Amino acid sequence: MIKSKVTVIGNVTRSADIKNGRDGQPFITFGMRVRMEDDEASAEIDISVAYDGEDEDVLFTNKGDRVKVQGVMTFKKMGDTTYYNLSAEKVKKAGDGEDDSISGTLQFRGTLGSKGVIQHQGKKGAFRHFDAYSAEKVGDDQFSYIWVHFVDFGDDQRVWLKPKTRIKAEGELELQVFKDRVSVNCRVDDLSKWVKEESKQ
Repeated sequence: MIKSKVTVIGNVTRSADIKNGRDGQPFITFGMRVRMEDDEASAEIDISVAYDGEDEDVLFTNKGDRVKVQGVMTFKKMGDTTYYNLSAEKVKKAGDGEDDSISGTLQFRGTLGSKGVIQHQGKKGAFRHFDAYSAEKVGDDQFSYIWVHFVDFGDDQRVWLKPKTRIKAEGELELQVFKDRVSVNCRVDDLSKWVKEESKQ
């Protein structure tokens, strides 16, 4: 499981439309695009936005508008493509000078990779980094995997943090462009073992 409480600023690529959910309740949906850049590469992230209700201000969001959206974003991967879905809580016009961005916090449940933890000594003390993946079933016997790169400055030595350990983590979300692709990163605030509940018979 990966989800993030985020603020997203970008361009509307698909004008708002109102639909009814399976429960018969109306919701507004539109698309937006965020351009991510660093010194050497760039990438665009397309996000599908859904907003519960029939708010007129949201309904009149049109293609080409610049918007600032707050809500909960989830990640889903199919093949080589990652899909970003944002359940919006607030939608408004972006202010002058507000550049494209995605910022917020990340909640993660998944499994540490086989490389384990790499320890470092920095100017401000010791820290560690590691990669972990979240798996989601997408077919009868098929799974998709989303990897997250973590940096942990916690004082705890985390001796339990070993390859293939299931973890729960929360922290600051950072999306970075690497070789024209977007990587998901997290600076850890809280980290613990994840004991997966057995399904009830």
